[in-house]
Amino acid sequence: MTAWGWNTWEATAPSEVRDPRTGLAVRVSAYSTKANDATALPLSRDTMLGPRLEDGRYLEATFAHHGSRVRVRAASEGDDVCGAVEVFPEGEWGLRFWFTLEVGFPADDGEVRLEIPAGEAEYVDPPVAVATWSGGAAAFSPAIRPVTQHLYETREDVLREFVERGYYYRPPVRDLGRWAVLRFNAITPEVPWALGVGATEAEARERLAALLPTTPGLLDERRAKAEVVPERPAAIRDVLNWNTVWNPVWDAPYTPATRGWVSHRFGGFIVWQIDSWFHVILASHVGDGALARANLEAALGCRTDTGMLAALRGVLTDWVDRSHPPLGAHAVWSAAESLGDPSILERAYPVLRDAYRWWWTARDGNGDGVLEYGSSPVGDGHFVHTRLAAMDESFNDNSPVHDELSFVPATHTLDGADVGLNALLVHEAELLARIAEGLGRTDEADDLRSGAQAHAARIRDVLWDDERGVFANRRWDGVFVRSLSPMSFAPLFAGVASPAQAERLVTEWLRHPARFGGPYPVAGTPHEDPASLDNEYWRGRVWPPLNYIVYHGLRRYGFDVDAAWVAEAGDAMFRRSWAGRRSYENFNQRTGEGGDSPDAEPFYTWGTLLPMLAEEDLLDLDPFDGLCVGSPAPPVTSASLPTGAWGLLRAEVQADGVTLAGPDGLVFRARGSVGRFRSVTLERDALSLSLPASAVPMTIEVTSPARAATLVGVPVETSASGVEIAPSAAAGRRLRIERG
Repeated sequence: MTAWGWNTWEATAPSEVRDPRTGLAVRVSAYSTKANDATALPLSRDTMLGPRLEDGRYLEATFAHHGSRVRVRAASEGDDVCGAVEVFPEGEWGLRFWFTLEVGFPADDGEVRLEIPAGEAEYVDPPVAVATWSGGAAAFSPAIRPVTQHLYETREDVLREFVERGYYYRPPVRDLGRWAVLRFNAITPEVPWALGVGATEAEARERLAALLPTTPGLLDERRAKAEVVPERPAAIRDVLNWNTVWNPVWDAPYTPATRGWVSHRFGGFIVWQIDSWFHVILASHVGDGALARANLEAALGCRTDTGMLAALRGVLTDWVDRSHPPLGAHAVWSAAESLGDPSILERAYPVLRDAYRWWWTARDGNGDGVLEYGSSPVGDGHFVHTRLAAMDESFNDNSPVHDELSFVPATHTLDGADVGLNALLVHEAELLARIAEGLGRTDEADDLRSGAQAHAARIRDVLWDDERGVFANRRWDGVFVRSLSPMSFAPLFAGVASPAQAERLVTEWLRHPARFGGPYPVAGTPHEDPASLDNEYWRGRVWPPLNYIVYHGLRRYGFDVDAAWVAEAGDAMFRRSWAGRRSYENFNQRTGEGGDSPDAEPFYTWGTLLPMLAEEDLLDLDPFDGLCVGSPAPPVTSASLPTGAWGLLRAEVQADGVTLAGPDGLVFRARGSVGRFRSVTLERDALSLSLPASAVPMTIEVTSPARAATLVGVPVETSASGVEIAPSAAAGRRLRIERG
């Protein structure tokens, strides 16, 4: 059997748990007599998606229906599953608010029969629904007797009957059906249920009998486990897990940007390439290797015959004419390091290498070696070979940075080079070179590395606007595009900027309150740009993926205070919305609000990049600085990080320093500095790390007495309390402590 079992796989049905191994599902619906309206409890802006553990081990959601609320809980238990439905009939008398428990087969995969107890037991004991299919059986029962129970071929008939015939209607009796439907009303406000699976009906009944009495306690236990996780990792976990659904085309799980888009807008299947890379990063950060790998496969599934990675794969529209900004190497490196799984690199490298090469064959419209976004004349995706499609390739669809550009059909590109695209290509090549070297492909590594260096020089020469002191897009006529976006900081992320350029970017643009600064950085459009007043999608709003790129660029160049500021402001925006269980797609750059725009989806995966950055500011695995801990102004006081190499690491900020602990206890404690310790290396009998600048003396304590220590290769004294380090304005001094 596959490892993927019971879960809310159907995007349009967050109240349903389904097992892809058997095709069996348990679903909940509701009916309001007051409104004469029956609902299958779809996802809506009124839905409150609660705690959610991985692998369907626990989920909780509350649905509103005409003034009443329906809380659905479920928990997988191996091959079995249990749950409970609780109704708060605040909108009308409980007798007149109805809900159903439905068990059956959404596809024509099996059949269900009902067994009702005989004699007086019929008035006491609940019925059992027995589902059978080729190779197995299941037994389902609520803990409480329903008002009625019936068999159906189509569960949608139940909703129609409520509306057309009322709640007293009794459908014709059947011996078999695809669905068993058990009706309750809110006079019985809470109903636990369980389902046992076995190779035979007898085994299934035994498993049901064992699970049903334990269901209330099991649900409460799982909820407690969900709540004990710290707020930020729990938010990432819940948003990712609620948005993870089943891909019916590839017969595998994946995480769309938001499950609310999957059906009504895209026909049941949609993979955005760049979103999938962020899902790999987010899942790896919380240690969910299975979900990270599932989304890796979804992203790699965007590959086309030309080697490019399509921007979108879907049922209704397939964008093989355009790609998305290259972020794959960054994502797979992050996943491989976090999860301790180098096979991820082996799996992804050939695909990412070909995708990287594709850009150079398809997107240099004027042949100057500095690339543009575009749309190739292939496929039948919507808007193919248009200016809109070319803007879509940037994933900053309606950003004002495109306003001055036109689409050139002969070259299949816009008529201006994009600074974000070119910088991300340098970053992609850097990490691809590192991966290639690790895989023994040294010639490819050398070519990638030299190509990245040459391209970085071109960006510094062609896309730096010295008059304004900023990297900017540039039209083919040589004129710099007036409007800017946070992608102007992508050269920091890629290590392209000179130190002087980096300084101007940060002091003159990032911190400037009329530009990208203010209380809610990073402004998606500089405040001084009239387009920022549009407050419409990429115009005038804060975008978490852009904050991610800016933050990591600041860290790479040592702007740790500025990075902490970006992380803290983003975390504050997210936490304000998360108080109402909302993870917005974007935020108002002047107010920090997410819900003020209809174009800000309320439960979007990459909203959780903001709390992740807050954690990364204290504890992170960085592509260029390795394991890092501490910050000069951390937005959080504690953070945890699952790692494949060292297990679960925990960092804590005290009043006068930073502590790093692992599964076996203390790794080191730095007293006297809360700066960022970079390139931390944990060996069996030694600790190495690069020190931050510090105006006061530091003491580095380790788990066992220090035998010897060197600072920048020079021996230093040790004591029972550790190693004393004198103040220094220089950052990056390498300390190595050998432990006794």
